[in-house]
Amino acid sequence: MESVLGVFTAFGLASSAGLNAYIPLLVVALLSRFTDLITLTAPWNALAADAGRLPLAAASVDAVVGLDVLHHLAAPLDLFRETARVLRPGGRLALVEPWITPFSWVIYRFFHQEGCRLSVDPWHPFPAGGSKDSFDGDAAVPWKMLRETAGGLWRELGLSPPSVARWNAFAYLLSLGFRPASLLHPSLARPAMAFDRATQPLAPLTALRALLTWERA
Repeated sequence: MESVLGVFTAFGLASSAGLNAYIPLLVVALLSRFTDLITLTAPWNALAADAGRLPLAAASVDAVVGLDVLHHLAAPLDLFRETARVLRPGGRLALVEPWITPFSWVIYRFFHQEGCRLSVDPWHPFPAGGSKDSFDGDAAVPWKMLRETAGGLWRELGLSPPSVARWNAFAYLLSLGFRPASLLHPSLARPAMAFDRATQPLAPLTALRALLTWERA
């Protein structure tokens, strides 16, 4: 693999931790049109840009990877169009996002700072023309989008219909995500991850996260 485009800030952190020692090219694109974040630079970023308007040539990257991106976007169609444009044939878009199950809905609806509306319009999740902070999000967007979007639309965009790998992510839940505090003691990390794997058959009912993958036609 020659080039990977990472979208959103978590991959900036990954790059600062040395990921770009293993991937020859790592580009980090911040995804906001709504705050000054788009203008910020950082030593681990090769590029700070709007992922809906990427300053990259067509068919110039092998993969686009992202963490907690899709459910924050006011115009997700822009991301998919630009991803399809910059990916080489056979390249992949891979996003790790919140996923709705009977268990996770309770967590996202009542214990998470972002929204979780099962009735959300996944292609227009926020009011048009309204002021949206970059970190406003709706956890139901990825689940609703894949549930309601026909394969024909993905193919029109030049992408295959997505595959979904559900993750229980109980260890992640105990870590409290990106918050400074954590309920997961380091000594319990491996047992918690082993529990995640052992309970994988329950993922259709209990998954908190999912890996979503599209391939460029």
